[in-house]
Amino acid sequence: MTRQKIHHIIYILSLLLLAASIPVSNFGMSLGGIILAANWVIEGDFRNKWLRLKQQPSVWVFVGFVAVFALGLFRTDNWNAGLANLLSKMPLLYAPVAMASSKELDRKSVLLVLSGFIISTFVGSVVSVVYYITAPFIGDMREISRFISHIRFSLCVDMSIVIISYLLAKAILPKWGKVILFLLVVWFVGYLFFAQTLTGIVIIFLIGIFFAVYAVVATPSARLRRWVLWLLGPLMLAVVAYVGVITYQYFHVSDDNQLITNRVTSQGHAYTFDDKSVVENGSRTGMYLCEQELREAWPLRSAVPYDTVAPTLIRYLNSKGLHKDAEAVASLTDKDVENVEHRIANVDYTQHMGLKRALYPTFFSMTLYFKYHHIGNSSLMERVELWHAAWLAIQEHWLLGVGVGDHKAAIDQQLMQTGSPLAVRLNRGAHNQFLTFWLMGGLLVLVYFVCMLFYPFVRMKSKVTLVYVSFFIILFASMFTEDTIETSAGMTLFAFFNYFLLYVFNPEQLETMNN
Repeated sequence: MTRQKIHHIIYILSLLLLAASIPVSNFGMSLGGIILAANWVIEGDFRNKWLRLKQQPSVWVFVGFVAVFALGLFRTDNWNAGLANLLSKMPLLYAPVAMASSKELDRKSVLLVLSGFIISTFVGSVVSVVYYITAPFIGDMREISRFISHIRFSLCVDMSIVIISYLLAKAILPKWGKVILFLLVVWFVGYLFFAQTLTGIVIIFLIGIFFAVYAVVATPSARLRRWVLWLLGPLMLAVVAYVGVITYQYFHVSDDNQLITNRVTSQGHAYTFDDKSVVENGSRTGMYLCEQELREAWPLRSAVPYDTVAPTLIRYLNSKGLHKDAEAVASLTDKDVENVEHRIANVDYTQHMGLKRALYPTFFSMTLYFKYHHIGNSSLMERVELWHAAWLAIQEHWLLGVGVGDHKAAIDQQLMQTGSPLAVRLNRGAHNQFLTFWLMGGLLVLVYFVCMLFYPFVRMKSKVTLVYVSFFIILFASMFTEDTIETSAGMTLFAFFNYFLLYVFNPEQLETMNN
């Protein structure tokens, strides 16, 4: 085996390690990047690599972002954090250079790399489900993602669905292979709803809309277009209608729920009625409340002190459409009591799957935030608060930013100045990639980054496949609610697939059985 062949195999294996590590291992991602870069240097053959790079001038656009981003170091007061942040962006430097200048991969190698990512994502999802089943109790579904952030993992699931869907539609594969891929799509879609990762659910819905529109536009047959519209149109409307219905059911308080028919309990104690209390599951939590009876009845069902579960118990009874009295506590099942003991405040939170479980906690958090400016454990409301703080900081440094290492400190300062509830939990970041880059490096970094994202659609149209568009939707949408590429998993996911799909992935290879 020649030296050149050995380096090519190492190149393939480094790509495989990178792809397979994204869903499950930060160490694997770092190791894969080091091997990819080191192999590229040790391999040599720089003359041919330079010739290949000259045929891919887009590489310098992508590499140029790192140089522009590095300018933010000159404004930072925290060089340690700034250098660490710059080093974390190195995949944006070595990935495009290595992939654009290396020899083309054959069909089997491309399938191997993509399969590694899909299998790894599948293993990660299975581990999450097994952990959920075997763990004594999980109070927050985010805990089931055992390897990387639950949101980044949901992006991996979305990307796996996209790749598999493409292979099912375009690639020439044996029937047994297509059956396995179809079952994997079903599994991954089910996992998104099981894990209740709203970001992943919304993004896969956006991709579904894109493909529906594409199918209508790209179909040459008018008759087939009508069939697509008849099939997909009602389906999309049904999803929107369902979301509308459960939203209405949650927030709408009917006259019956506000009507006072009994002012005393069956035991003769007086109810209290707070018609300004929080609405949840279509009724107000403060209506038909007799806390005296709750305090007396709860110890008969549980050893957990009443004062530690009182708000949870009241909300739980409300979610079941019960009055908040001794009779309602007595009617609870043992499972209901266990839920309350574990601070599950709404019976709909116990559903294993479904949009209610994903949306209802968000609805409750929104209510508390806009009514009392209370954030609690709501990731969405925390983001709203952080966006506001980041925007205030940007207004003071909109042109040049505060420096690569100082953006979190600038946000913390705004949180403290505004008396935000998040002021006790600092060093959080903006949770919006565009705001983060703007705050770090000013308007130049933000504009360059956005232009870089859209560059392939303008200057590399032949490389923009359906898979790439779907990938773009996944990452671009996530950047509005996440500092997507400020973590190892997010950065590697972006850098790997952005350049793999532009410089390595060749759809024509997968649509034939040769090479």
